[in-house]
Amino acid sequence: MRSRNNLNRSLAVVVLFLVLQTGCSTAVKGPILSPMRPGLGLSEILNPDQLPAFRDDYDERLLLQSISNSIKYFKKIKSYPNAFNSIGFTPEKQIETLELFQDGYTRYKNSQQLNEFISENFRVFQAIGKMDMGQVHFTGYGTPIYDGSLTPTETFRYPLYGKPANFKKPYFTRRQIEEQNLLSGNEIAYLKSKLEAYLIHVQGSGQIKLSSDKKIYVGYAANSGHSYTSIGRLLVMDGKIPEEELTLSVLIIYFNQHPDELDYYLRQNDRYIFFKKVLHAVPHGSIGVPVTATRSIATDKEVFPPGGLAFAVIGTQKPGSTSSSKEKWQEEKSFFVLDQDTGGAIKTPARADLFFGIGDEAMYKAGNLNTYGKLYYLLKK
Repeated sequence: MRSRNNLNRSLAVVVLFLVLQTGCSTAVKGPILSPMRPGLGLSEILNPDQLPAFRDDYDERLLLQSISNSIKYFKKIKSYPNAFNSIGFTPEKQIETLELFQDGYTRYKNSQQLNEFISENFRVFQAIGKMDMGQVHFTGYGTPIYDGSLTPTETFRYPLYGKPANFKKPYFTRRQIEEQNLLSGNEIAYLKSKLEAYLIHVQGSGQIKLSSDKKIYVGYAANSGHSYTSIGRLLVMDGKIPEEELTLSVLIIYFNQHPDELDYYLRQNDRYIFFKKVLHAVPHGSIGVPVTATRSIATDKEVFPPGGLAFAVIGTQKPGSTSSSKEKWQEEKSFFVLDQDTGGAIKTPARADLFFGIGDEAMYKAGNLNTYGKLYYLLKK
């Protein structure tokens, strides 16, 4: 799922950004941020007055679980990018960071105490974001559950494919693969809808429920090596859906009402995803550990430290607001996350993708997150 890389999510992606790739919020303004090193996406905050107010709006149990997963990652890796080592983000220091934070987080329930604890014990780095202004575009992803079959039937006709024996990058385009039936013999499972199959491409993972009620789990194996084109963006450009109304739900409704247009839009996206069967129900991120709902993010691992502890401040949809409501993004959420995944469409310090979990509710929430905010990383002093 987009867990990516194991699920690499080379689609990684992003429910919305990958599928939709649009924005719905006002820009985040602030001072120009200077990266610690050329090519990295972090700027250290040296003035305590510029630190954010650390407040956690999500489930404590899930955060501690995600922290534990990152600690396991740091204990097992044999190498870590030198660019991050050079500014202090060594695996050893990351373990110290996570263990100290875990202790303070569980001890200090009062917001003031938590902020004092962080200020006294941690260096804080801000993501430089878009144009070094700190603006980060947040979208969501999840793992869908669809009915399917291991063999083709009249109902289940649309396959997910494994990586072919002759695979090398760049492979053939989506149009060439489909028109020439190039992947015959590499089928893993069949779905009842071509759009459902494509959405698993976008998420990088999926669960397929068989008629026996048994489930099989598929994860990302590789991508064709071609650039990604958002079908949501194409619909907006063609005037089919207003940009401010574009969500995953709206996109699904559109193609359910216009099934004859689906192939036209899909084949404008040259990138194709190959899958493999996996044993784990919970997707694994690009660092090889399970991703955790609302506690794992996917980012560009060349600009942000893999496995690191981060803090996000974002705008979210207010309860009861509509997609076109002017009040839509006025409710603010903040929460701690672990940077445990990546995606093929996330190649910038101005992007982050939040994992929402498995199933319909998670997919709904993921598909409706498309906003802007700020992202920070913590490191023990």
